[in-house]
Amino acid sequence: MHCAVGVSVRNNVCFKSFRKIMDSCDEQHGQQGELEAHATTHPDDRAPGDPNTTADRVEYNETFKGDGDTPRDANEDPHTTEDDTKEILLDGKPISAEFSEPEAPDGGYGWFVVLGCFLSHVLNGGLERCDGVFYLQFLSKYGHGAQLTAWPGAVVSTIRLFLGPAASAVCNLYSVRTSVMCGGLLMTVGCILNGFAPNFYFLFFSHAFVSGVGRGFTYAPGIFILGMYFNKKRGLAAGLGSSGVGVGTFLIVPLAQYLFDEYGFEGAFLIMGGISFHMLLIAMMYRPLSMNAKFKRNHLQREKKKKTPIDVDHEESFVLVKVRKAPHTERPNLVRSTSRKSVDGEERMDVSDSITSKKAEGASQRKVKRETKKNCLKSSLKICFPKEYNDKSGGSPRRIFHFYLLKNWSFLMYCISIGLFTMAFKAAFTFIPALVKSKGIPQSQAALVLSITGVLDTVGRIAAGALFDLPGLRRIRPFLYNVVMFAVAGVAFVLPSLSTFPAFCAVCGVYGMLTGAYVSQKSVITVDILGATHVASSFGILIFFQGLGTLLGPPLSGALKDHFGNYDEAFYLGGGCMYGAAIFMIVSNIFLRIQRRNMKKRQVHEIS
Repeated sequence: MHCAVGVSVRNNVCFKSFRKIMDSCDEQHGQQGELEAHATTHPDDRAPGDPNTTADRVEYNETFKGDGDTPRDANEDPHTTEDDTKEILLDGKPISAEFSEPEAPDGGYGWFVVLGCFLSHVLNGGLERCDGVFYLQFLSKYGHGAQLTAWPGAVVSTIRLFLGPAASAVCNLYSVRTSVMCGGLLMTVGCILNGFAPNFYFLFFSHAFVSGVGRGFTYAPGIFILGMYFNKKRGLAAGLGSSGVGVGTFLIVPLAQYLFDEYGFEGAFLIMGGISFHMLLIAMMYRPLSMNAKFKRNHLQREKKKKTPIDVDHEESFVLVKVRKAPHTERPNLVRSTSRKSVDGEERMDVSDSITSKKAEGASQRKVKRETKKNCLKSSLKICFPKEYNDKSGGSPRRIFHFYLLKNWSFLMYCISIGLFTMAFKAAFTFIPALVKSKGIPQSQAALVLSITGVLDTVGRIAAGALFDLPGLRRIRPFLYNVVMFAVAGVAFVLPSLSTFPAFCAVCGVYGMLTGAYVSQKSVITVDILGATHVASSFGILIFFQGLGTLLGPPLSGALKDHFGNYDEAFYLGGGCMYGAAIFMIVSNIFLRIQRRNMKKRQVHEIS
């Protein structure tokens, strides 16, 4: 049985790549066979009488080995076949490295992505840390109890976090830019509606749901796009990007208080709506990694053309690949495709299921006879024509949600830990201004306490990013993260006992620095547990658990305030939840250690 592929190759690049791939298959997949090659250029492109029109004849006669380094036994049953799953190497590297998804550049345009993530956190984090200011404004304007008034701030954060998997799905189906631009529009509309809310329940809808959905589609993409652009410097990039929350807290919280004092309730929210509209500009900074790689390839091609005096723009070659079926092996069906795929920037290939192309008439043909396993040809076709092969060969549909990741016990315990911690974390930032005010300190100074917390939050994020990326500490990052959680819980228990403005500034500064380290490294710890393969989906699941904590924390703390008449018990509850979260993180680290040990044993077993 024979199968033929007609390939029209522009700039003669795909032919060379295909030749390399097939030669690599000869060396690694190994079968009994021989290769005869004969090639010419297209007759239309040859100069008449050119003595070089016929290429050299190349013959290969090799004895191939089977899987691994063990030669195939001459007495082995010829009907026995195996699927070779080893990586094919091309020039010493996996062939997937040349044609697959681009690797994380760890720099370059990635720093502009970090800047976009930073600015996104300035807006998202700043507006969210304003919940304490909003809480006092809602309390005075509508006159409801503490528990009911705390619900809008709780729900807006909950929806933002619950939409993590949905934002991941939008990014997987479309792009990060699409998700962030849609979210920015909703954030703007939500703020404008807040200013014209006729009653508390309309405000609940506009602030919690409209703004919450907008924040949900802007927050998560800004986090996991960093995992696409960075690998070795992922911790530093995450720390720098998320440090925008501290800057936003320092700038936007006092700005919001000033806007309420100067322009009133309606004017303040209208201005904040205009500020939120800048999220659309931030979205444009999130260039897809594939587009970034394409720009680089095109630049290299332009530089290469400048150095190449020969114009081969119209050079074409015809390749006929004839494969003889090995005993009892199956060949994948070659599917007709008329689409084109860019390879190496500018080279384009047209694939046809016919070998009777008019362009081939009169041309000498390259004939290849070989016996190989089906994976060799299958891998070659995937490399040369990835989109056409994957889309039209009946492959399984792309998975959008990855909830099966929760089967990993370390990741499940980590998600529960984050959920518990967020219950206290969100409630603390909602009620810190109210707690400070309840101690007899003016409301303007209460907002300033949050600003100081935001400044040291930024310091904590950047410091943690640099510290967690040190070569000697990368492997123990989850354990360091556990220590940070215990430290935050201890500080939370101290807050209710404070009574002076300087004391609140000092303790809240330490609290902000520790929580900054905690928040900035969430995505990094997620990658340490699961790897970078599913960074978007895993982080989406993680912030879904955060949403559960955010939904329960502020209303429960508000109920305690209504019952006891002060905010002290709310912070004691928060400290207890943080200690519980740290204990679950210990369990997660135990499972992670077992997971790594088992993986190491499997690797040793495979080598032996």
